[in-house]
Amino acid sequence: MDNGQIPGSGTEQDAHASGTNPFLAPILQRAAANPDSLFAVYHEEGVWSAVTLERLVRRALQFVTLYRTLGAAPGETILLILRHGLDGHAAFLGGMLAGLIPSYLPYPNARHDHTLYWAQHRAVLALRRPAVVLVYDELHQAILALAEGTRIAVAPLSAVDRHDPAALPPALAGADSVGLLQHSSGTTGLKKGVALSYGAIARQLAAYRDALRFDGAEARIASWLPLYHDMGLISSFLLPLWVGAPIISIDPFTWVSAPALFLDAIHEYRATHAWLPNFAFLHLARRVRDPETWDLRSLRALISCSEPCKPEAFDAFLARFQASGIEPHMLQTCYAMAETVFAVSQSNPGAPPRRVRVDRKAIEQLGRLGVPDTAEDAVTLLSNGRPIAGCAVRILRAGAFVGEHEIGEICVSARYMFSGYHENPEATAASFHGTWYRTGDLGFLSGGEVFIVGRLKDIIIVNGKNIFAHDVEAAVSRIPGVKPGRSVAFGRFSQRIGSEELIVVAERAGEPRDDGRVMAEINRAVVEEVGVPCSDVRLVAVGWLVKTTSGKVSRADNATRYTAPPGPTA
Repeated sequence: MDNGQIPGSGTEQDAHASGTNPFLAPILQRAAANPDSLFAVYHEEGVWSAVTLERLVRRALQFVTLYRTLGAAPGETILLILRHGLDGHAAFLGGMLAGLIPSYLPYPNARHDHTLYWAQHRAVLALRRPAVVLVYDELHQAILALAEGTRIAVAPLSAVDRHDPAALPPALAGADSVGLLQHSSGTTGLKKGVALSYGAIARQLAAYRDALRFDGAEARIASWLPLYHDMGLISSFLLPLWVGAPIISIDPFTWVSAPALFLDAIHEYRATHAWLPNFAFLHLARRVRDPETWDLRSLRALISCSEPCKPEAFDAFLARFQASGIEPHMLQTCYAMAETVFAVSQSNPGAPPRRVRVDRKAIEQLGRLGVPDTAEDAVTLLSNGRPIAGCAVRILRAGAFVGEHEIGEICVSARYMFSGYHENPEATAASFHGTWYRTGDLGFLSGGEVFIVGRLKDIIIVNGKNIFAHDVEAAVSRIPGVKPGRSVAFGRFSQRIGSEELIVVAERAGEPRDDGRVMAEINRAVVEEVGVPCSDVRLVAVGWLVKTTSGKVSRADNATRYTAPPGPTA
């Protein structure tokens, strides 16, 4: 029975800590040596509560018992659909300790298109054939129905409370074993599971730790990021767990409605690092109104990642929070992807990311850039820094690699590259040019630093002019009356002009009576940004836009919805 200690602790656990698993062994070693060290502080129902590393491991070992009871065998996949909190972390770690391959999937919420959500999850269950799906209790019956006719064991989260913690297994999975799956989101189902080995995970974490000059003894991470996205999973769970840095953790949907909680967490617990998508800088600057201030001087790096990093977002955040101690050097950039575990490049800690002005026409023509450029219509780009140790970046255009200041597809080679798309060799093979992974991102190198200009699939061509959808969306998000991060731009072919037209759909942040003014400002901002007027601008109610299950606005699904007859929420 439970005696208050981690089963198998002491000399047995020390033996595990000296084992061959480069990710799990250091965690178990730290749990044995410093069981009372802080793992996380959670914000739940208005209260902050601390959890030690020993408590995390003990809870994880209860999940090991549950998975074994459900018949899951080492090497099999388990899917976790869990709300934010200790069990979301412990269930994942328990899967690893049991030799299973855990993967988070998002849970449904008001911001998802529910038809799309259930179609995607039905597809991923059929594709992955997991041994276990673990869900929070209120979702149990719905997922059980989704898995009907399969051999998948669907268990409610409360089932874990009926089990004692397991002893640590006699051996941990080896460095070459698959440690986890990260799922990419699509418009017709969750198709790609990025398989990452324990060795790749540990090599990435070590390289990224060094690039950040990250001291686990002093660092503290503030996060509201969802765990089913690679930024949340790696930067704000696995990295701090591995290096021994506490997490100050907020539920993502609580943060959206109360963004100042993130600032409270930094202020109260002296957080040193945090990762945010670009839109969140604008969301915080706009939603958290003057004159309230916080003490944010503990921050060493507030890192923009996951979306193209825009200098306007940094400038707005700095202007709003300079009185709270934010300085330019604290605002950092990172280029990351699941296929390399996480970071490809990172700006230099302690200095503001480099800014360059480049010719907009050269970007539109995907050609050679003049850097710097003094043209009046030049656009300012933020550097994503140099590739971190163990990673190399090259630019591919027309089947050949090109030199600096040439725009093309970004290709990556790394010591921590993914093991391939899980059970999908065709997709894996199609993603490589020789030994180089083709990212689908367009960019260039300058002074060895990585700059992003867009996505191949997100180019809208209007009368021969290449327009990047994210440039349009960034311009729209800056307009008062539009919710930051809640707009979408896409092209629609017009028989009349024989080319694509530019369409913008945005969620309003104000009242419908202001729509005329806001739409005029959107069109003006878009013309100033990309030199092309919108063929149509539509303002819709909050929640109208379709998001993928990774939390990003889906251009394809929203283009389809745009063409449908308007509903009562439009």
